[in-house]
Amino acid sequence: MKIRRITPSEAPDINFIPLIDVLLVIVIFLVCTTTFMRQSQLKVELPGTSAAQKTETKDQPLVVKVGKDGNYAFQTQPILDEKGLRNAVQRALDAVESPRDQRVLLEADSEATHQSVVTAMDVLASLGIEKVSIATANKGR
Repeated sequence: MKIRRITPSEAPDINFIPLIDVLLVIVIFLVCTTTFMRQSQLKVELPGTSAAQKTETKDQPLVVKVGKDGNYAFQTQPILDEKGLRNAVQRALDAVESPRDQRVLLEADSEATHQSVVTAMDVLASLGIEKVSIATANKGR
């Protein structure tokens, strides 16, 4: 008796369809779970410049400056520390009719530390000032 071996007529192949299905499910999962929005944006209200605002002195914002060495200045007077800044702003708010509506313009040096800017903002917030604008320089591009 002669036994014949049966040889397969086709070569074995790899089926890519299940692999493509799995990869497609992974891509859909990643697209659905990934958020493309920015986590935090800084909203800054910059003071407007119109002729009416320039002529009115009562509507002018108070100016707090932060130097690169961490020192402060209020309007034109230099102040060295947080307590001095608090006292100067409080005196200016006492002279205003509605201190809650008083605007403050915060001008910080580009090399000032983050902590000194936050400290100035904290002083303003503790005095009840809600309208703080941060000045920026427009560097033409």
